[in-house]
Amino acid sequence: MTIVRPPLLRPGDTVALVSLSAGLSGAYPHRHQAGRQQLASTFGLRCLDAPNVHRDSSWLHRNPRARADDLHWAFTNDEVRGVVTTIGGDDSVRTIPYIDQAIIAANPKIVLGFSDTTVQHMINRATGIVSFYGPSLLAGFAENGGIHPYTESCVRSALFSDEPIGDLAAAASGPRSGSTGRTPHWLPDGDGGGRIPAGPGCRAKSRSRGA
Repeated sequence: MTIVRPPLLRPGDTVALVSLSAGLSGAYPHRHQAGRQQLASTFGLRCLDAPNVHRDSSWLHRNPRARADDLHWAFTNDEVRGVVTTIGGDDSVRTIPYIDQAIIAANPKIVLGFSDTTVQHMINRATGIVSFYGPSLLAGFAENGGIHPYTESCVRSALFSDEPIGDLAAAASGPRSGSTGRTPHWLPDGDGGGRIPAGPGCRAKSRSRGA
């Protein structure tokens, strides 16, 4: 199979915002708008909302075909040069029967997202079109205090440049001013237990710092 890298993004290009899993753009419209503004101010991108991007999670769960239709809309829209998913979730797998891989193969475009968007990355892989595992609209671009400089640098390297990415340096450690306005509070040393959220297929055991 020939692997095709979609055309690079350029300032002034249009990206489609698509909810393939959870409907959190509908639940948190102010965060959705913050992500749109960040894509515009930092990368010079125009954003188009997919027809169902603001539907709530319950509606999207009941309508996997509509989510696939939004993806087809983005790929067949000549104005759109890339697709940014709004957030992950746990329900993208139910879009698979409705996604037309021929549409994706015939219209190579950048797809960016993480977590449950892995399903779409696997679909892209089956069609031979490169996609990009990275920030979503709500988790990455809509952060309090703006996009993290490390994230911005990586997005520019992957989506806006044809130069080899090369070795990735570690992100600078330490708190970022303006992120939440709160100072982290570390628990005392020791063991702890309980449920923690994680991405699809992930398991983790958490211990407090210093334990």
